[in-house]
Amino acid sequence: MVASDSDSVPDYASLVSTLQRCAVVYSPSGAHGFALGLLIAGVPDPSKAWAEELYSDLDPADVLAGECRAALDRLFSAVFVAADAAPMQLALLLPQDIEVNAQRLAAVRDWCDGFLFGFGLGGKVSSAGLSQAGSDFLRDITEFTRLDTGDVENSAENQAALIDIEEYLREGVLLLRDEMRIGRGNDEAG
Repeated sequence: MVASDSDSVPDYASLVSTLQRCAVVYSPSGAHGFALGLLIAGVPDPSKAWAEELYSDLDPADVLAGECRAALDRLFSAVFVAADAAPMQLALLLPQDIEVNAQRLAAVRDWCDGFLFGFGLGGKVSSAGLSQAGSDFLRDITEFTRLDTGDVENSAENQAALIDIEEYLREGVLLLRDEMRIGRGNDEAG
C-alpha cells in the first residue's frame, strides 16, 4: 500500500464517484467497515487481504483503476492510523447528511457487512475470548445487515434512532479493539 499525503479518510461523495467509475462493488462504507474489521481482528497481512478482495477485478494498466486503487489505499491507510487515535476521532464513513433515507441506511448496512467480513477473516481466534458485550455487538451488527432500506420516514425520531445506531457501532468497534488487544497481550498497544 502506498500512503497518500494525507492520513484522513477520503470524502464519502468523492469516493462514491471514484468507485462507480471503476465498477468496484464495494461502497465506501463497506470498504471502510472491511478495513476496520481486518484491523480489529488482527488479520495477518491485512493489506494482502484488502488487495485480494478489492483489487482482484481491477486492470493494473487502467488509469481509472489506478485512481480507484489510490483512493482505496488512502482509505485503508487512514483506517489504520485513525483506529489507534483517541476514541472521538473514530468515525464511520457514511454520507454527510444525517437523513434517514435509503442511501444512508444502505451505507450503514454496507458498513456492517464489510466489518463482519473483515473481522471474520481473523477466524475463530478473533471471536474467541470476547466478553458478552463483544459477542452481543457482533450479533447486533449481523442484525443491522438486514436493515430494510425502503419506505423510511425522515422524522426527528428516526434521525435520533439512526444517530444512536451509528454511535453504538462506533462504540462497539472501540470495545472490540480494546478486547482484541487484551486477547493478543497488548502486542499492538503503544
